[in-house]
Amino acid sequence: MFRMAQRVWLNELRSRKVRTGGGLVPVEEIDLPDKKPEPETNILARDVLNRVNALPEAQRQAVVLVYVEGYAYKEAAEIMEIPIGTVMSRLAAARKRLNSEMAEDKAKVQ
Repeated sequence: MFRMAQRVWLNELRSRKVRTGGGLVPVEEIDLPDKKPEPETNILARDVLNRVNALPEAQRQAVVLVYVEGYAYKEAAEIMEIPIGTVMSRLAAARKRLNSEMAEDKAKVQ
């Protein structure tokens, strides 16, 4: 019986808090984060995508399947009908080429 009375009392306190605005904060006082990506992120993403599209077809296909679509190396190998080692080799070559191109551009800027 005591527990029931306690619950009724707690529920009444909660309802008063809601009715009187206790716990509510004006929207102006809340700092809402901006979830849009920074413009630099979009520029970098576009640059990387352009570089990926400039890769040879075999490397581009491997990069898209593994890094963009999220397939495992084995799944990508099955899709492309090549050995898994070839997928790994193409990805390594693509990474090396992209890294060197990005490093060259960075050196030009500095």
